Amino acid sequence: MSKNLRAILDLLSCPDDGQPLRLANTQLACNGCGRAFPLHGESLVELLPSRPAPLPALVSAEYRNAYLMLFEQQFQEYNTCVAWGAEEAATASWIRKRRRQVLVVQPLVIEGTAPNASVLCDIAAGAGHYTFAYGPYFHAVLHCDLSAQNLSYAWRKARERNLNNIFFLRIDYFQPPFRNSLDRLLCLDTLIRGEQHDSMLLKSIAGCLKPTGRAVVDFHNWWHNPLRRLGILPENFHGNRSYRRSETRKLLYEAAFQEATLFRFVQEFDPGTRLERICSRAVPSTRIVYRVCGSPSAAS
Repeated sequence: MSKNLRAILDLLSCPDDGQPLRLANTQLACNGCGRAFPLHGESLVELLPSRPAPLPALVSAEYRNAYLMLFEQQFQEYNTCVAWGAEEAATASWIRKRRRQVLVVQPLVIEGTAPNASVLCDIAAGAGHYTFAYGPYFHAVLHCDLSAQNLSYAWRKARERNLNNIFFLRIDYFQPPFRNSLDRLLCLDTLIRGEQHDSMLLKSIAGCLKPTGRAVVDFHNWWHNPLRRLGILPENFHGNRSYRRSETRKLLYEAAFQEATLFRFVQEFDPGTRLERICSRAVPSTRIVYRVCGSPSAAS
């Protein structure tokens, strides 16, 4: 069994009762309820709760059905699957925007961490753009997703690139297998389903962080372009929730984050360029990005 997997075991807990887990042959076992969680190879663990989370009433039927379908999937290794957001299936324009966000978020994530000592957790990690880019800065990276296809894709890519400090966890982000144990957490492109869903997810994130931990989260602001507000350009966020800054502050307050620092991000310009410095001050941000801090009460 991988020594690295033993090293991250203390970060994990049973998603049902919060009790510690132990290695038991080809699975992890809960010290409390006795549930067993399967291991696949030395770097992929299924840590789903015993049943899906009760979703808020206002969550769309489409999302609810997709969530339940993904939850009930049986994991298998897919040799040819492509994850959501994979570069193989994206346009050149979309890829450039994603790479820009990876560059902008990087210092927000690694600042204050000891080189190769801390652990980063990426929730709803998809194709692994952030996982793979930030891996060299951390002792370990936890790439978390509910989708079996997304995990299988990223797991395959990590092996192809010989990346050995990334662990792949199949989790439900409403009921994660972490109890105030994480140094750094990412949750990007996910707070888009409306206030009830996003409030529930933010509270879950708050419960994952150490008192000294930090998370980076973002909210979409598709209405940043005034031409869309005037109807000259079409609506292009396809049912996703677009937030005003005051609305994001309210959600973060309700999740009991002690501190939230705002970072503006304008997707359309390469970071660090003169054009970006000029336009980022004049153009409303495409994404509203926050770095939030864990709560001191988590230590009790």
